[in-house]
Amino acid sequence: MRCSFPPRPATLNQSVTETMDGAERPADPGRLIFFVGALIAIGPLSLDAYLPAMPAMAAAFDVPIVALQDTISIYLVGYGISQLFGGAFSDQIGRKRIGLIGLSVFTTASILIAFATSIEQVQWLRFMQALGGGFSTVICMAIVRDVYPVEELGRRMAMMTLIMLASPIIAPALGAALLNLGWQSIFLFKAAYAITLLLVYWLRVPETRPGDWHRLSIVTTLSQCYSVITRKVEGTRLPLRYASAMAFAAGVFMTFLTNSSFAYIEYFGVSSSAFPLYFSISIVGLIATNLYAMRNLTPQKAPAWFRTGLIVQAIAVVALFGIVALGPFGIWSVVAPIAVLVASFGLTGPSGSSLYMSYFDKLAGSASSFYTTLMFGLGAILGWISGQLSDGTLLPMVATMLISSLLATTLGATLRAK
Repeated sequence: MRCSFPPRPATLNQSVTETMDGAERPADPGRLIFFVGALIAIGPLSLDAYLPAMPAMAAAFDVPIVALQDTISIYLVGYGISQLFGGAFSDQIGRKRIGLIGLSVFTTASILIAFATSIEQVQWLRFMQALGGGFSTVICMAIVRDVYPVEELGRRMAMMTLIMLASPIIAPALGAALLNLGWQSIFLFKAAYAITLLLVYWLRVPETRPGDWHRLSIVTTLSQCYSVITRKVEGTRLPLRYASAMAFAAGVFMTFLTNSSFAYIEYFGVSSSAFPLYFSISIVGLIATNLYAMRNLTPQKAPAWFRTGLIVQAIAVVALFGIVALGPFGIWSVVAPIAVLVASFGLTGPSGSSLYMSYFDKLAGSASSFYTTLMFGLGAILGWISGQLSDGTLLPMVATMLISSLLATTLGATLRAK
């Protein structure tokens, strides 16, 4: 039995091909990537849409804004936990089951947050929302690995990332607009978005890796994770080093994300309606570099692109640290280097992901879950640290970003000869 839901047309394009392993392949996999991009966009939508509303939510619950920043770190923790198990579970019982369960949980939690009466309820429900969001999105990289040949992974992942990146531009602006109806409307919108994806997935998208419930095993999950961590290439744990370098590079942006509402709205006094404009400047650069990667990235170029992205990020973070430490400075002195360091991930992310995922086949789901667990878990820790060190200035945020970037660059340097 492939699916516990009632039978439905399971194609994206009215027709599929079936391989020897029983997986259904879309007749036109080019269209599948748009659904995968929309599905993975749940992650940034959950993080970015309510950023303009954080001061209003803090006022509504009569708590400092740090309590709302904690909801981001809590989300990242829950997201990381669900990523650890969700990918391995999808290897065992099928991608589609995991995706549908995740979307259902995400929808429920989003609705409940809209009716929360205390910050403690919001924090716990954000954890629940993260579990659903993690299950929904951990399968995305694995689906791409299921459907597309290895030589196309870099370009396909860049395309998936490009689709996903529309949400960090749209989400804050959407959140600012919905804020006029009350902060609750932002979470109700998230629920509606998830319900739409759930219906599309159930009715139109094929299963790319069939499984069965009797294969579900926590022991197997941990064993698969161990196999991913200990995987050796050319006598070294090359996949683990790529994953760690990407996680620290992503941690730079996640630290900024956690503190962005404080930095722009509280520190610089930007209005909630203007916040999306400053926030989206960074994302525009990231879209540009992903477009370039989508058209030009090849397996041969991937290692050089990966190292270049890390170096560019490190230069931008060092410049930002110097600006903030030496002061005085204006908002554009901060926005400009942040835009560069975020854009650099458009080179690091697709190239590093394609190199990392190319080392795995049947354990693609477990490999994806380990990487994303590492990335979001580290992001939660870095965001929490910067919050605990908060002193009303930008220095704790920037210092945390600097440490993360230097660690990423150092790890990247160890891959030079590979």
